[in-house]
Amino acid sequence: MVAEALGRRQVPPGSAADELRGTAAPTPDLAAVYEAHFRYVWRCLRSLGVRDAHLDDALQDVFVVVQRKLGEFDGGAALRTWLYAIALRIARKYRERLRREPASLEQARDEGHDNKAEPMTSGGESALLSNERLALAHAVLATLSDEQREVFVLARVEQMSAPEIASVVGVPLNTVYSRLRAARLAFEAEVARRRGATRNQP
Repeated sequence: MVAEALGRRQVPPGSAADELRGTAAPTPDLAAVYEAHFRYVWRCLRSLGVRDAHLDDALQDVFVVVQRKLGEFDGGAALRTWLYAIALRIARKYRERLRREPASLEQARDEGHDNKAEPMTSGGESALLSNERLALAHAVLATLSDEQREVFVLARVEQMSAPEIASVVGVPLNTVYSRLRAARLAFEAEVARRRGATRNQP
């Protein structure tokens, strides 16, 4: 599926693609949190619309906040949920900054490369298919509103429940359901439109 491709690929070069879902320790150590979750945070930032050229900076910003607030983490939520909430706020700042800044040639070039598939490796046709799905998923996500994108990624990629999403995003539960329904319809319609356009090409 196109949406599920977001959670399986596009991790930092040289890192493992799969990781176990972590659990919060009573007194988490910053180095251990970073080592266990930096791939997850990187993937979240990218799915939330942070441009590839800004991912390293955004990742650093997230863990600056983590370093400052880790002592306040009480285990009331899963550690990954807590990290996601921080990543969400950082991603919003980067998206807002991108909207405010005038477009430049360098930025336009970055945008043109953001949703391209990874080069095919030893996986052959299966790797190429996965790359194509991932590229399509990111391109379609970019057409959603920020509000729709956030709840869609949380539900479809991070597999959070609607109450968990409401807590992370900070909106009423009914709003989550409404945004998620609209996001699913918009996502599926855009996927169908793009596939139809591809089939109709000469």
